[in-house]
Amino acid sequence: MVGIVLVSHSIRLAEGIREIVGQMTQHSVPMAVAAGTNDEENPIGTDPVKILNAVKQVQQGDGVLVLMDFGSAMLSTEAAIDLLPEVERRDIVLSPAPLVEGAMAAAVQVSLGADMETVLEELASIVQFKAKQLGIEKTEFFVAMRNVDTPPSGKKSEEISLVIPNKLGLHARPAARIVGTVGGYVSDVWLIRGTESANARSLNQITMLAVSQGESIMFRAVGEDAKDVLTALRALADVNFGDVDKPDFTLRKESIPQGGIAASPGSALGPVVWYHPMLPKIERKIVSDAENEMVRLAEAIAMARIELAELEQKTSGNAATVEEAEFFALHSMLLDDPYITCSAHDFITKSKYNAESAWVETIEKTMERYRSLQNEYVRGRAVDVLDVGTRVLRALTGEVFNGPKVEEPAILVATDLGASDMVDLDKENVLGIVTQEGGATSHVAIFSRALKIPAVAGANGLVDSLQDGDIIGINGSTGEVWTSPSSREQEKLALLRSQWDTHLQEVRQKAVEPAVTRDGKSIRVDVNVKSVSEIKAALDAGADGIGILSTEYLYLNRDSAPSEEEQYQEYMKAAAMMKGDPLVISTADLGGENALPYLDKNPTERNVGFDRRGVRYSLAHRDMFLQQIKALLRTAAEFPIKVLVPMVSHLTELREVYAVINEARVMLKKDSIPCSVNVDLGIVIEVPASVFLADQLAREADFFVLGGDDLARYVMVYDAKNSVLGTEFTQLHPAILRIMRDIIRLAHDAGIPVSVGGGITSNLQAVFVLVGLGIDSLAVSATSLEQTKNLIRSIVVSEAKEVAMEAMELPDASSVKTLISMHCCMSY
Repeated sequence: MVGIVLVSHSIRLAEGIREIVGQMTQHSVPMAVAAGTNDEENPIGTDPVKILNAVKQVQQGDGVLVLMDFGSAMLSTEAAIDLLPEVERRDIVLSPAPLVEGAMAAAVQVSLGADMETVLEELASIVQFKAKQLGIEKTEFFVAMRNVDTPPSGKKSEEISLVIPNKLGLHARPAARIVGTVGGYVSDVWLIRGTESANARSLNQITMLAVSQGESIMFRAVGEDAKDVLTALRALADVNFGDVDKPDFTLRKESIPQGGIAASPGSALGPVVWYHPMLPKIERKIVSDAENEMVRLAEAIAMARIELAELEQKTSGNAATVEEAEFFALHSMLLDDPYITCSAHDFITKSKYNAESAWVETIEKTMERYRSLQNEYVRGRAVDVLDVGTRVLRALTGEVFNGPKVEEPAILVATDLGASDMVDLDKENVLGIVTQEGGATSHVAIFSRALKIPAVAGANGLVDSLQDGDIIGINGSTGEVWTSPSSREQEKLALLRSQWDTHLQEVRQKAVEPAVTRDGKSIRVDVNVKSVSEIKAALDAGADGIGILSTEYLYLNRDSAPSEEEQYQEYMKAAAMMKGDPLVISTADLGGENALPYLDKNPTERNVGFDRRGVRYSLAHRDMFLQQIKALLRTAAEFPIKVLVPMVSHLTELREVYAVINEARVMLKKDSIPCSVNVDLGIVIEVPASVFLADQLAREADFFVLGGDDLARYVMVYDAKNSVLGTEFTQLHPAILRIMRDIIRLAHDAGIPVSVGGGITSNLQAVFVLVGLGIDSLAVSATSLEQTKNLIRSIVVSEAKEVAMEAMELPDASSVKTLISMHCCMSY
């Protein structure tokens, strides 16, 4: 793996860059900092000895890339490299790329397994700023950028032709999957439609082609793995580019006499509050220091990327579907899109604009291109560009985000609303939403349905003349809008609103009630939480209990592991909230994507989904593991808790955990600290090895949790973040269903219960089959509670069992989905 060294006058600056890059790459890239001096009175400067040591620290045989800030940093680096033997010197490359943006671009490429040539190729567009200072007149030395704007002739290329099956064409999400697929290969790839073409690594270029359902396209590839990348793209097309065209039960726009598109059910009556999202007015300045503006822009983009990652994590844990979180993932991809970044760089380097002006010009031009397209869905993606653009601009200017402000009960009216506008809406005061643009698949529709706010989209022209305070009424189930409702219409709307509120109240009340099938089997429906702060909301939403309290949050985003006492206080707080009901607490699932920088100084693991993770990581850091086990045993002395261990693959690992528990118990007794004599110990069945050894594990574990997502990922061999299969095609695969059947049987034969958690429980068709397979309990997201319990109440176990048995005899997941659709879930 290529190593990276950051040379800077400021240790704080360099460490900050390393932290940002680490969050982007899960600390998977060997990176060292050589910054500042050892002089406390004059800490700003550079030190050749520090640089030399940093280079040696990251050397792994694939070369070392050195990035520097300015001035003496380059002189110090050259002096340090002169101290190396000639044979080692050849593998060191001093890059003239800007420090911040260069570090991010290089680290991302290295994390994907790129070699030095590919990394330098990525940096080639930003080398011009320091080239002269290093005495490099020809940047071709650093490998010129590939010409990806014009597809080559067919002679040197491989090609495939396809007809687009997607109902919405190649909109943002399938375009993102194309970019993600191509990202795993080295060949240049183009998407061609007639005389138009797009770089298949650019989300914007693909989306702006506005390819519709039924249109013919061609993928053309040039490079050593051209055939392989085209095979992967054909596989992606075969599964609808990852889209599932769900049945549309809403009324069509043309059937609505006056209004827009039914976006979210329910009725509302109230005064209008307008919201006008727009880019702030920026003063254009001509600057002389283009490099500084590039650094400022890169830092702002990095800050925006961190915010989006936090929003993606927040929504993925609380949304009724994964679509809300996916919007923020798409926004992150827009930040990486060369179409946008290169345009902004050109405005800075060629027009000498300040960073703010360059970014505004780029975002406005990109939005204009989207809005000029014919495809309604793709045209609506302009709101994503505005959302992303505003986020970066706030980071540049330091302005605070001012989303929709609805301080009294009202109906929110806007041209359109972005994901950032919707994620923190005041649900109490926003009675309903009307947008001029958008449709049944827009941000407004998806977020409104999750928040249970009535909404009408696409009401263009109907609300133009409305002013703040005007009374309007909407019916989100039909798309109707009353701009000047008569007194009789207001009475009708008030009645509809009352009925809607009653309906929601009844649904919430039923969510608290147990989920019992029509033939009398009770299925426990719990909620998994990622921290103690989420427990109250889960229980208030109607959860029968907490499926799993994850504990990784105690270890992440800090400089050292939590103490035994800190963990004990947190676990006690969580257990006390359960009011006597048992609480399942998982030992920390660390390693991989949850690497700890304070323990893993130079992580080298390439595939973060495998190798040292979960219990393997805990046992490898036994002292830290002991602290957690001691805190859990102390909690178990006062409250009923169960301990769950992730990623157990064989009996020896389970027995090693028991040994740690016994050691912890002895240590506590020696210090006269009360602890539990017995605590139930469960394991997550998510590794294929544990499937084959489940009979052995069931004899010594107290309960099983089926990790549906990871189990499907490992068995079917697919990348959860960049898959051409999609979860619908793996979770319901007959192979996965057979595994779950066998695990449930073995566990019940051994007299222990089995639960299922993860994203699979958000799939109602999967829930139907799991009930048929005999599962004891489910762990779902808080917003999925109501629909999951309602589904269970409609099930006859004997029927579900027959369907499950038939499903396991089918050849693939698509056939299983079709079978289950004949028996349940179509109304959801």
